[in-house]
Amino acid sequence: MSFTIEKIVELVGGKLDGDGAIEIFAVSSLEKAKIGEISFFEKADLSELTKETNASCLFVPENFEDFLPCTLIRVKSPKLAFAKIFEKLHPQKSPTVKIHETASIASELKEIRAGFVGEFVTIGRNCRIGENSQIFGGVKIGDNVLIGSGTIIYPNCVIYDNVSIGDDCIIHGGAIIGADGFGFVRDGANGYVKFPQIGSTVIENNVEIGANTCIDRGALGETRIGEETKIDNLVQIAHNAQIGKRVIIAAQTGISGSSIVEDDCVLGGQVGISDHATLKSGAIIGAQAGVLPNKIVRAGVWWGTPVQPLDEYKRQNAHVKGLARLKEELKELKHWLAELSGKIDN
Repeated sequence: MSFTIEKIVELVGGKLDGDGAIEIFAVSSLEKAKIGEISFFEKADLSELTKETNASCLFVPENFEDFLPCTLIRVKSPKLAFAKIFEKLHPQKSPTVKIHETASIASELKEIRAGFVGEFVTIGRNCRIGENSQIFGGVKIGDNVLIGSGTIIYPNCVIYDNVSIGDDCIIHGGAIIGADGFGFVRDGANGYVKFPQIGSTVIENNVEIGANTCIDRGALGETRIGEETKIDNLVQIAHNAQIGKRVIIAAQTGISGSSIVEDDCVLGGQVGISDHATLKSGAIIGAQAGVLPNKIVRAGVWWGTPVQPLDEYKRQNAHVKGLARLKEELKELKHWLAELSGKIDN
């Protein structure tokens, strides 16, 4: 697939500076781009451009003023425009076989409208899968599962009973959706009794879930992931957690049961959120931060364990780094006092 630069301007908006008739066939990085390819540059000047580019076209900021020997498209966000045109130039390829002969489907075929069901897929009873969805090899889908249109589930995912997944979602390989939450009640010396895990998991539209991520079902209610939320690889979301819309969750983050992450929050890598905590809309949590149980974190940038506002974290970190110097000064002071005491005694 290809587009003229003029058509690309029409698709993403912006202002054309150069030849709009040039044909673009692919996207590429700034350094590796060739004739017929488009890339992007986010700076307003060329001071950080260390290598020349052979791209036929570049997305650049609206206030870009330097000269480059190629056509420019001035846009508000070059990176965003680049990502949008990638989807147009490199659309997802649909497999040619609709349902592989090795797939096992208990539900009625009229409810399975998926565009593709791969090798050794298992689909349980009373399931519905919308049009143009793709279920790749080795996926196991339980009973009473609803999957919307245009959703892609990559190999070896497991979708437990009673899970609901919306339209245009992407679930990467090895993800587990709807497993039992980690809930036990102590029975004295007899050990533990498993608390019922009979709720559901709801994934709303346009959610992306990374490889080997686990999202547990609710204990008695539901675990919910809001629309447009993007979850990285190796994330654990426990039972009854409520994740809002447009949330970003980076790898190795763990969210404990009954926690609430409101809309537009950002969680860095290896963040730990204890049970019944609440992150208010717009909260940004830095990597490896820890949120204590029942903590309410308001909007803003937070870091550290226990989590605290970024400015406070920086001050405390600076104090800790100064402890070695303070220790040496204290040793010198004690030595000076000892000498002074000796002189007074004499």
